[in-house]
Amino acid sequence: MLKKLLVVTVVAILQAMSFSVSAVTFDFVAEASGNEHGAASITVNDVSGLGVTATGFDSSTGAAYSAYLDDVSGGPGGLGVCQNLIGDQCNPSSDDNVTFGESLKLVFSQEVTIDQITFNNGDHKQTFSGDFDLTINGGSTTTYALTNIFNVPLTGTEFIFANPNSLGGSGVSNEYQFYIGALEVTPVPVPAAVWLFGSGLLGLVAVARRRV
Repeated sequence: MLKKLLVVTVVAILQAMSFSVSAVTFDFVAEASGNEHGAASITVNDVSGLGVTATGFDSSTGAAYSAYLDDVSGGPGGLGVCQNLIGDQCNPSSDDNVTFGESLKLVFSQEVTIDQITFNNGDHKQTFSGDFDLTINGGSTTTYALTNIFNVPLTGTEFIFANPNSLGGSGVSNEYQFYIGALEVTPVPVPAAVWLFGSGLLGLVAVARRRV
């Protein structure tokens, strides 16, 4: 009986350690299609149960802005920031992406690795100039070049995307502004949970052995 319990324990631990997590895509262009709107926060949930909540704010003062899903038939929009809403629509309508001095914060329901980000510029196209600033989990800020497809792996729970481009203010070059079109992310497994599970089973084995 003890030998059988030990075998079951080892198999369970190995299965837990070999558990693979599937990648998840958050397609904000698709979310915005026929559903253009802004709100203090916008939450999108995947069928797997993973969720992400977006909010916007002023990069300098921290004043709250609105997250915004922009749908444009002439090209892809996505997730941006709006300073002023009338109802749930941005006013002016051109101020619905991440422009100079604005930040877009994404908070996931668990730790993830962002494998790829698709950006669209303020003109709903894929050409860019300038940079974006990224802060992960409240740490130091890193500056990256804006590009349509960004595929540097990034791991965390909270991601703040800020626009530092003074040439990218409202009404200026749209290539200095951005929407997040889509995110491809992979949930990060929790190794500690695996070992806790295994140690619990091994504890049961020890108890059973003392009773023999």
